[in-house]
Amino acid sequence: MASDVPEHASSALEEEVTYCHGHPDTPTKLRCSRCDRPICGRCAIPATVGQHCPWCLAEARRSAPRIRSTMAANAPVVLAIVVVNAAFFLAQRLDAGITLRLGAIPAAIAAGQWYRLLTPMLLHANILHIGLNMFVLWIYGPYVEQAFGRVRFLAVYVVSGFMGGALSFALGPCRTIGVGASGAIFGVVGALLVHLYNRRRSSFVAGYLRDLVGFVVLNLLIGFVLPQIDYLAHLGGLAGGVALGVAYDRAGSGALPAGAKAIATAAVVGAGLALVMWRAGQGACL
Repeated sequence: MASDVPEHASSALEEEVTYCHGHPDTPTKLRCSRCDRPICGRCAIPATVGQHCPWCLAEARRSAPRIRSTMAANAPVVLAIVVVNAAFFLAQRLDAGITLRLGAIPAAIAAGQWYRLLTPMLLHANILHIGLNMFVLWIYGPYVEQAFGRVRFLAVYVVSGFMGGALSFALGPCRTIGVGASGAIFGVVGALLVHLYNRRRSSFVAGYLRDLVGFVVLNLLIGFVLPQIDYLAHLGGLAGGVALGVAYDRAGSGALPAGAKAIATAAVVGAGLALVMWRAGQGACL
């Protein structure tokens, strides 16, 4: 029986068909979200974003052993931070005054209680707030602790949290009270962005970097849209984490000596202090 489709049109349709990289006889429209290889349903491995192919995962095992190993690595600082935050959250439920004594109240900071630039990292508004923050820290924190070491990971966390509080105080409204570890966690993610960017030649790492950038952009946009979220603290924490990541994550001959890394850390803290002194010097919030 003759076909009604012209021969040249049939050839064009055939040329548009793609076949699975692992099963050449299987047509498919799926592609790996990391390397863009065509894959069929038997090869596709579900991922947070799209699907991955077996070859990308195999490459991850070969070319990114540090990233692979961190999932099972011991991360004592991450665990300690989660436990401390959970303990303070329970204390807040038992004594509501803790939030007023330790929260980021701009008027109190302007009056000289600068410890409130750090203590809000220990507090959270509700179970969803602490749950989301600790979940993100538990997912990404071990990578950074493994890559930078315990001391520098803790420095990234604390200094980024301080930078988030400093920027929020410097540019934010006066009649608020801030709580949460979001600035510190954005700093951890910022340091991880630098770490992945420096290793982006691996297609697996490059794909992970794209996913992480998407996560950061989405969360920043949410912060801009929802008024109850302190997007300034997020931006300050992210900036602090990226700056420390650049200072800490230098391999081989480009590695900074310990003294230079300490100076870089002090410079980031100094930038935060300058913001606080500038706002306090204006007599704002008093």
